[in-house]
Amino acid sequence: LAVAVLGLTITSCKNDNKTELLSQIDKMENTLDSLALIANDTIGLSSSETIASVRATILKVKNNYVADTIDYELAEKMNSYKDIRKGISKNSGNLAKAKQTIPEVQKKLSDLKHDIENGVNDRDKYQEYINFEKSKVNEIKEVLRYYVETNKKYHDKYDELHPTIKQLGDSLVVNAHE
Repeated sequence: LAVAVLGLTITSCKNDNKTELLSQIDKMENTLDSLALIANDTIGLSSSETIASVRATILKVKNNYVADTIDYELAEKMNSYKDIRKGISKNSGNLAKAKQTIPEVQKKLSDLKHDIENGVNDRDKYQEYINFEKSKVNEIKEVLRYYVETNKKYHDKYDELHPTIKQLGDSLVVNAHE
């Protein structure tokens, strides 16, 4: 009877541990699903459209602006406007990294979940594997947080400067053709 109780206790502890490990994986899978939604969000002006718009507007100004004096305020606005294109271009790599990594981590979690459910591989290292995948999930979360914040900053700057710079470019084109 003592052996049966001891065996049941050990099995029960393993099942509790298994349940806890699977719960951790489920939480990470849910987090990754949410991050995938953020990474694949297509609402609003796309980065490529913004970059194309900035390029076209800068080209209008550059091709038609002839000044006999330097307008420092305009020069500052133009530099800030040019920074939008550069900033969004650089930041797009963060989104690409997240989009690539999310499915990879989802696959690893699925494999790990399968191993835990079936008691496959080194059971003593399950928590270590889970911790490793948690660090990857946290890294993806941080990369996407940075991407979203940076993208918002540059799109806000675009919304602020674009009407002024576009109007300047359009008026220069009109004046050049008169």
